[in-house]
Amino acid sequence: MCGRFVLSEKTWAAYHGALSILQGTEGSVSYNIKPTQSVHIAYLLDDAFTTDTARWWFVPEWHKGPVAEWKATTFNAKIETAHEKPSFRNAWKFGRCLIPASGYYEWTGKKGSKTPWFIQPQMNAPVFFFAGLYAPLQQGGFSCTILTRPAYSELAHLHPRMPVMLTETEIMPWLSQTFDDVKILDNLGLGYQHKMKTYPVQPFGINDDDPTLIDRDGFVF
Repeated sequence: MCGRFVLSEKTWAAYHGALSILQGTEGSVSYNIKPTQSVHIAYLLDDAFTTDTARWWFVPEWHKGPVAEWKATTFNAKIETAHEKPSFRNAWKFGRCLIPASGYYEWTGKKGSKTPWFIQPQMNAPVFFFAGLYAPLQQGGFSCTILTRPAYSELAHLHPRMPVMLTETEIMPWLSQTFDDVKILDNLGLGYQHKMKTYPVQPFGINDDDPTLIDRDGFVF
């Protein structure tokens, strides 16, 4: 986790008019965003919000070979250890970012008959932000990863871990590094605890991508 997520048709421009980072993302709608795909990121550059796109599978800036030669599974990074891991520790200091999403998926059940679950925080805004790390690629452009933490108690039956989801008050402290490491490791991403919405959806293929993927019709609760 997190291995698939959603950025729905309510673009991030609707999230908060004061955040200019949310402009210009039309065409980025997807209901089945997968590792290695290009995703939007936002970060601080000279104290100003900046947006770009990044490959969702982190490759550290010191990797000299082609991206395809990087074999480590780094589309996620554990918040407990990212600050000390060789792959992530430079990005922890200098490459913090936001990754917009509307929800994400987890799967339960036996192999071959797994049920996907759609998960999102209960909120008034159309999107939220994952805490991420990014780094420049040797060939140009960027790569990124989504930070994860132990799952909330209400989500642990789906997966023992979950993405770090930032509330509005956590965005600037995360990007500007005004949280010290101890506070981050203990508290970041707890703002949506007991405020999550989950429901099963119909199984879908790796290339499927339309709004019906998060349709809860057909399930009885």
